[in-house]
Amino acid sequence: MKAISLILLHLLVCQCSGVIYKLNDSDFSRMPPVFHLDDYDHCITNPDGLYCSVDIDVVSDTGSELYSMMKTYSDYNRKHFNHTSLHYGICVTHTCKKFLPINAMSKTLNNTGDLSNTDLQLVLETCLNESLWNHYELKTKIAAPIYCNNIEEQVKDGGHLAVGVFLLVLLTMNVIGTLYDAVFVRGQNRAGNNLLLCFSVPHNFSRLINPYAKLGPREERLKVFHGLRTLTIMSVIFCHSLLPFALAPENVHYVESLYDNIMHFIFLNGTVVVQTFFIISGCLLAYKLELYAENHEINWTLLPKILINTWVKLTPSYMVVLAVTATWLGYAGSGPFWKIAVMREVDDCRIDGWANMLYINNYFDHTQCMVQTWYLASNMQLYILGYVTCILIKRGRCRKAALILLFIVGIITPIAHTYFQNLDAVLMITPETARSFMDNPTFNHVYKRGHTNIFNFVLGIALGFLIYRLQTNEVNMQKYKKYRYLFLLTFPAIAGSMFIGSVFYLDGTSTSIYTKAIYAGLIKPLFGIILAILIIGCVFKIENVYRTILEWNGWKIPGKLSYCAFLLHIALVRIATGSLRTLVPLTNLRMIEITIAFIVMSYLVAIPFWLLVDAPMTEFLQKLLTGSLCQRTEETKEVPDNNIALMNNLKMIDTEKGNSRL
Repeated sequence: MKAISLILLHLLVCQCSGVIYKLNDSDFSRMPPVFHLDDYDHCITNPDGLYCSVDIDVVSDTGSELYSMMKTYSDYNRKHFNHTSLHYGICVTHTCKKFLPINAMSKTLNNTGDLSNTDLQLVLETCLNESLWNHYELKTKIAAPIYCNNIEEQVKDGGHLAVGVFLLVLLTMNVIGTLYDAVFVRGQNRAGNNLLLCFSVPHNFSRLINPYAKLGPREERLKVFHGLRTLTIMSVIFCHSLLPFALAPENVHYVESLYDNIMHFIFLNGTVVVQTFFIISGCLLAYKLELYAENHEINWTLLPKILINTWVKLTPSYMVVLAVTATWLGYAGSGPFWKIAVMREVDDCRIDGWANMLYINNYFDHTQCMVQTWYLASNMQLYILGYVTCILIKRGRCRKAALILLFIVGIITPIAHTYFQNLDAVLMITPETARSFMDNPTFNHVYKRGHTNIFNFVLGIALGFLIYRLQTNEVNMQKYKKYRYLFLLTFPAIAGSMFIGSVFYLDGTSTSIYTKAIYAGLIKPLFGIILAILIIGCVFKIENVYRTILEWNGWKIPGKLSYCAFLLHIALVRIATGSLRTLVPLTNLRMIEITIAFIVMSYLVAIPFWLLVDAPMTEFLQKLLTGSLCQRTEETKEVPDNNIALMNNLKMIDTEKGNSRL
């Protein structure tokens, strides 16, 4: 806490005395625009049209005063774009027509043999050099790679065919299951076959609109997690839906000016909110194990069953989204940013998708394959750690010692990474983050690794044990109601924990590596402890303000859909971004409009996905594992399955799994 206080003092001092380099509108307009797009549709409607997206490095060999100003301004990269690195969409056959070789002009450019990549780079450099020299007396150098439409045709292979056949079979099973349920089961009021009912839309719809209907009174007190999970997933989608503004903003100067409003730093440091999922997951893991242990013996033989069941609950829908991303997503649209926003992910998923299925993708860097699912990998790894700790270590003192050791590891690992690798104290959401996040060392080494997120998962486990003990021993928590006003401070405290990270965005300040390392090690525990206090206040009805909001029954259905929304939202954002034809003007109202649209769209798309993919495949695999597929509904209705009972609410735990996202 002393370190946090020092950071707050440092923040106040820097805010009062720091000098931030700025440009007025007149000087800013002297620089070439960072982003520019030629008319895409007009270009590609021409049979010979060639449209390319290029990254341009601005250079000068004349000691240009303008270039020096651009370099100095860009050096403040915490708040400014790199104005010496331009991102242009060029209609080569129109803008650079006079620089094309005659033999290339005489033929269609759809054939890669007509214009090699080397020739194309030379044409673009010559063309852009003339333009920038005439207007700014600057020169350019093309940074590879160059992404062009109509140079490479997407080739369908066996993977496309396999995924297409699988989706067709899945759709057919849903049609058959729905008709069977409607005609032979509901229509004749008779028992149904479990296999076919797994794929019945009415059957799954009833599960959707009546989620968590069989919870006991003690489990019901954890319904605060419905609101926490849904609101956190919405926050994740909110942040990720800003990608179009980061990748193709029209008013660059306005985007940079947003960093001068200190209130925006709460959102910039909002990445710590993802820790909510780890706390929920750890808490429910411990709590459900304790409930299970009331009537069953827990031993090591339960471990593989639980892990397999966990994998089955998470993987089917994840696998479908991954397969579609690696194959058919590339055909969902086109645009100047299509290869940057969409095809990079498609290509990476074809190469690295296997790591996602093994839940180790958070230890693979420089890949854009479903980046938000780093959380699923990290959460699965922590699940294994948590189950091993809680199942194999049974003695109370030994278990406490193990949890304390994990707490220490959870604090030390971010400190060690930050100190020895000279990383940022937080994941810096700079203007350039959208293009370079996969190469960001802080994101790769601290943010997404499993071992750097241990603390709050273990805190969740401790919280689950605590809640269970307090309920079992019938401890009178109402005596703490006199402190309810202190519980009301938890939300401002959470906002404050995010706000203090703004010190690392201030220009003209030099933060020592010791300060950054200490902050990196303490910020997640600080956030987690505050949130744990809020959860305790809600579970035991100590306060009634936040509890009323978070326990609203309206959160149950979107909570059930949260995992699907989490898996799908990045694809929707990428498709929308890749399909842009113009640069995006950013205003506060426009930003709110687009983010709300993506949140609503993600949940709307999640409904049919849950009904047709997630629910039927998960139920089918679970019943396959328990051997109940061939039984009739009435025969299995009263047959308890210990493993299913234990994991009854696992999906409620897991994403809820959200980054991921991200």
